[in-house]
Amino acid sequence: MPVLQRTDSSILGVCSAEAGASTLKSPPSFLDLAWREGGDGTYIADATPLAIVCGQLCRKGWGWEGLALRDGLVMWDLSRASGEPVLARRLASWERTDRAEVARIEERDALYRPVDAETLAAVQADLVAALAAHSWAFGSKASIATGFAEARALTPGENRFARALLQDARCVVAAVDRRLADPAGQEAVAQAEGREAALLEACRLLSDMDQDRARDANSRGWDAVSSPAGHRLAGREFLSPAEAGHAFQLVYRHRRQLSAEMQDRLGIA
Repeated sequence: MPVLQRTDSSILGVCSAEAGASTLKSPPSFLDLAWREGGDGTYIADATPLAIVCGQLCRKGWGWEGLALRDGLVMWDLSRASGEPVLARRLASWERTDRAEVARIEERDALYRPVDAETLAAVQADLVAALAAHSWAFGSKASIATGFAEARALTPGENRFARALLQDARCVVAAVDRRLADPAGQEAVAQAEGREAALLEACRLLSDMDQDRARDANSRGWDAVSSPAGHRLAGREFLSPAEAGHAFQLVYRHRRQLSAEMQDRLGIA
């Protein structure tokens, strides 16, 4: 139950002793309570969610009006209540304040209530597929995406974050594909001719070394500029002549990380 702000002083004004004695024979409608006689002029009702919140918000005021909340029950000694006009205004003020507070609590709780199973399964299936196909596109947030993909539950906010990560990754892949769709330099295409398989192998070697996705300056794997395109090419089953031209340009920048044998196969020894 959240910490609630007391509102007695602003709602109640003077105490019931100054407001006139009640002549009520039975309790008025209040907070969806179903009253039953409790004996000696008192009435009892099982506490509703509204009554539980209101009993905490307005504990002092309830006491002035003969109301009490104990052990899941609301008890009302009508002999202590104010006169009807004053009591009616107070009950109406309490109920308005209470319903607004309950609505706020429900809205807050909804932010942390897990999404349904179907929504969870859908976003996790998309995350698993995207991570398998191009985890590099998630950059430094790949571990967050993996955590969401493996989570037992997600809040609505986490679900929205997961969808945003997916969208960002797709945009990264699309941008890399547009870059690779542009023609490579003629010299690079010429150098790559007949070496497509070796260039693909070199891209995969450099991608395997690039576990940090170029975040650390450790001279291992791709640099930050080459990393997205290098990983994208490494995921291909084979390289087209145009892609091989791009691969040659990228690999050439990182040739010192390759073995002498690989450099010889690529014609860059």
